[in-house]
Amino acid sequence: MSVSLLRRCLMGAMLLVGAPDVSCAQTVVRFASAQNSIGSLPIVIAQREGLFAAENLKIEIVDFRGGGPAVQALASGSVEACICAADHAVRLRGRGQGGLVLVALTEFHGYGLVAPANSPASDLKGLMGKKVGITSAGSLTDNTLRYFLEEAGMNAERDVEITGVGTGGPMRAAIETGAVAAGMLTTPDVQAALADGKFKLVQDYRKLQYPALGLLVLEKWAQANDAGAKALARAVIKAEGMVRTNRPVVEAALAEMYPAISPKLRAVLADEAPNLLSVDGRMAPAGYALMQRMLKVSDPTLPAVPYEQISAAALLPKP
Repeated sequence: MSVSLLRRCLMGAMLLVGAPDVSCAQTVVRFASAQNSIGSLPIVIAQREGLFAAENLKIEIVDFRGGGPAVQALASGSVEACICAADHAVRLRGRGQGGLVLVALTEFHGYGLVAPANSPASDLKGLMGKKVGITSAGSLTDNTLRYFLEEAGMNAERDVEITGVGTGGPMRAAIETGAVAAGMLTTPDVQAALADGKFKLVQDYRKLQYPALGLLVLEKWAQANDAGAKALARAVIKAEGMVRTNRPVVEAALAEMYPAISPKLRAVLADEAPNLLSVDGRMAPAGYALMQRMLKVSDPTLPAVPYEQISAAALLPKP
């Protein structure tokens, strides 16, 4: 509990002995999580280090198989926030539902298209006529694959069969068993897959500046909960700062997120995290512009949305 909140609660207790001060109750905020990737590291740190609690917030996280179903939960009001790709905010805005990126979590894309090491495919054209795995329809992986298929002069509906598989373990199993010829894996799953020599990269999207993951909310919720939205942003941005300044905190959070991977791989992730994650919770305009181009390929009817309508800059602490 923050000092200011504690002072308010104590004053309430002195004035109204026996009557609880309802303002002292924690605000519950439910998150829909699209996947367990390095982009969620600031959320885990904020939870572990009491940053949410210091803002009088209680966070409940619900896991989903990909961004599509996670953002559906946000749109329906089943959750208040979504750890999802920023492109979902654009889609929500296009449908008149007012999507906002409250806090940018990652600065770069994060996914790679992975195939078995013995696959003859060395690029997308090598996957002609094959099944290619994405996390879910309408997700970042779906949009990305469709964009780069068009860049390669291919037709996403005719030249490959795009198949929703899920994230992490299910995707790796689908690639390994041949259920798909290649599939999308994110950090740290892509690093783990490449480390054992059984897999290779067909295309690597991890160097693309792209708001791959953000903490999304609906504008109507942010307007109705201005103080809570600002508190949420403060906590996550403080955690982003800790990614760059507190290695032990990062290592402890990664151990919680990925208990099954080797300490050596977790050390690699700890090295990479400061370069992958947002510095201050703000989307880079150049990354947002690339996202707009990708979305136009997957959905030509989607209207262009100005950066200012998607970025919740007014709710973020000043740099």
